[in-house]
This record gives sequence, C-alpha cells and structure tokens, in this order.
Amino acid sequence: MKKILLFDLHSTHNDEHALFHNNVYKLIMLETAARLGIVKFITDYETAIAAEEAAMGVDPGSVFTTSITQADKYRDQLDRSFDLLVESKTIDFDPNVREAAFRVERILKQSGYLRKLPYDDKSKAYNTRNKKLTTTYAEDVAIIGGNALLDQQNAANEDFLNRFGDRASEKALTISGNVRAARVVTDDVYEAIINQVNALAIVNGEADYAEFIDKVNYYVKYNKDVLAARRGRKSDDDTPETPTK
Repeated sequence: MKKILLFDLHSTHNDEHALFHNNVYKLIMLETAARLGIVKFITDYETAIAAEEAAMGVDPGSVFTTSITQADKYRDQLDRSFDLLVESKTIDFDPNVREAAFRVERILKQSGYLRKLPYDDKSKAYNTRNKKLTTTYAEDVAIIGGNALLDQQNAANEDFLNRFGDRASEKALTISGNVRAARVVTDDVYEAIINQVNALAIVNGEADYAEFIDKVNYYVKYNKDVLAARRGRKSDDDTPETPTK
C-alpha cells in the first residue's frame, strides 16, 4: 500500500524548508484538495506557509526561495554538462584528447560531488576547482573543447554570488526564533495533511491518491538525500585526509 513517507524537516535550511512546503502545496492545488479529502487543512496550510515566508523576510509566494533555487539549479546543470563532456572525451578516438580528459576528470573527482553542498560552500568550491581548471589545466580543458561550457558555469556561479551571496547565507541558513516557531506550525499542518491522505488511501484504496503520494515522496526522498549528504560531509570533516603519493 502506498503512503507518504515520514520526513523530519527540522534539519533543513530555511530555503529548503519553505520550498518543500511550497512544492507540496502546488501538488495539492494540482490534484485539488477536495479530491484528496483535505479541504479542511488548506486554509491553515496557506496561512502557515505565508507566515513562515514573512518570518524569513521574503515576499509571499516564495519569490526569494524560488529564485535562489533556480539560480543554484542552473549552475548545477552547467556543472553536470561539463561532467558529461569530460566523461565523453575519455573515450574519444584521439589519444591526446583522452589523456587530457583523464587529467581533467581526476580534478573533478578530487573536488568531490559539489552539487550537494550548501549554497556558500558550493560557491567557494566551484570557484576553487574552476580556478584550477582555468589555470593549471587550461590546456587540457581547451583540448577537450570545454572552455565555453566552463566559462558559462563560472558566469552562472558568479551571478549566483552577486545576486544571493549574503542573503543566501543569512536567510537560508539562520533560523531565528520567529522562523523556528513558524516552521513548527507549517510542519504540524503538513503532518495532519499526510496523515489524512495516508488514512484515506487505506480506507478508500490508493487509486485516487497514488500520483499525489508518489510526487510528495519524490520531494521527501530528494531532501532526505540532501540531508544525508550534508551529515556525511560533517562526519568526514574529522577524518584526516589520506596522503597522496
């Protein structure tokens, strides 16, 4: 039997928390609250989300959280494209291209999976890695035809910093007393909603709820993965690096 997975949101950053609830709210509007049997919760959910955004100091409708997330997603997409380009060049017919790709790939692997990092850490990590690629490994990047794509990724990262640098660290990471209280209210209403949907899916069968459940679980799993990666990095911080030969 399908059911919405449990998810403890208290460890999420402010922008992640607000965006998660905005996404769930949009899914509810898409499916309609009446069909899901949760009409009595909608007004409270709308009010709670708006109060949380007000406490964060952002405009209603998650203008801040949506725009910052979109800008972050764009630089990550370009980073992913660069990864794929490098990977494809490791099997190029030209041995010189292959060797250059392997050297660039080694730098990417040494830098780690940057797309899961928090905003500030990611911005710094992109800058550090890309500076190395555009200086020490500039010739290799040119050989594999990666200059234009790397320039675009650098520009996207710089644009993110120019528009959101300070705000991302202050509003996305800091949880004030007012924001904390607002988050609790939003989470309580969300919990009531998922409990209701899960119960109705048992009583009425999952047919009318399956698509909604799957979509909410997608967001749940995505955020759980982000938190797991973040916790893993914190644990790794205390582990001495293995000396390279």
